[in-house]
Amino acid sequence: MREDSPSLFDPPVSGKTYGRFEPARLTQARARLAVSKTDLASEVGVSAAAVGQYEAGVNSPRPDVLDRLARALKVRPEFFGVGRPLARIDSVNAHFRSLRSARVSDRQKALATATLVWELTFALERYVKLPETDLPEVEGGASPSDVAALLRRHWDLPDGPIKHLVATAESRGIVVAARPLGEIDAVDGFSAVIVDRPIIITTPRRSENVFRHRFSIAHEIGHLLLHANSRDHSQVVEREADEFAAAFLTPASSMDTVLPRRLDLAALDRLGRTWGVSSHSLVRRMVERGRTTESSARRAYQRLALANDPSADPTSAYSGEVPTLLKKAAELATDHGAGVPTLADALRLSPGQVRDLLGEIDRRPVLRLVGNE
Repeated sequence: MREDSPSLFDPPVSGKTYGRFEPARLTQARARLAVSKTDLASEVGVSAAAVGQYEAGVNSPRPDVLDRLARALKVRPEFFGVGRPLARIDSVNAHFRSLRSARVSDRQKALATATLVWELTFALERYVKLPETDLPEVEGGASPSDVAALLRRHWDLPDGPIKHLVATAESRGIVVAARPLGEIDAVDGFSAVIVDRPIIITTPRRSENVFRHRFSIAHEIGHLLLHANSRDHSQVVEREADEFAAAFLTPASSMDTVLPRRLDLAALDRLGRTWGVSSHSLVRRMVERGRTTESSARRAYQRLALANDPSADPTSAYSGEVPTLLKKAAELATDHGAGVPTLADALRLSPGQVRDLLGEIDRRPVLRLVGNE
């Protein structure tokens, strides 16, 4: 497929057939845009019942309806065909941040994105050998802090701060992707294992500050280890992932040595920059290690909130915390003759959509025909 192949918005070829219809693809495309069956039916010119029958596999849309579905859902008509790997969103177990505020449609939208990221990963592996997943087996009933220590040993991480957390995770086969807020705006971040490939997806709310970003990534790694086979999405599970993240990034044995004897925010700021964690997180560690009281911690949190600058220490300033695995794999594939157009053809997406999944910014000029006014 060449770069000058018909674009997503080119008129469909009249009478063209697209092969056998895959119902789950329609669900995936609709969920990714958070479009209801009723709204989609109205835009396409069929009944909501008909859309439901398409997704249930009871009926298949006619070619002209398929073209309209493709336009409405911003995919190529061929996207709906069978013949390539598919991870059904209803079969993916994931753990979400901001769960209480996320509706079912929000979670489905995020999962649809995750399944496309996995499909891109699968397509890349036809040309590039990605790191194999390397996570330890965790015994049932293990505490978050014990699992954090286990992972440090398993990954052979030295004592002290973990530098380049995202790069380390990617080197162990975990795919990390940062998606724009407009795509999964009700979910701060989430993790899932799709066909044995762990995937972590974050948003700018988590990645705009490097310390918050690192804690969020560690939190999701905690889910992958502690709750891989659990469909429990309670606050207890979220607290366990937080406990894992704190123990993984700031082990108790090290904190007992380096934490100040009294609550000193300036000292905690310096310490946080060394360990790659926020002062807020270190205040919590001081409470846990018996260095300060809850009441003193609350006052410290108030002072930190007044001085908070969410854009300070942006992730982009820390190369080891910016996801690069998929982008580097795509560059290597391009060097061997399998560039973005080839990936787009495999995924039945437009080249622009593939670049978006890779996290690339499309800087090509937008050209429009000049019509008669």
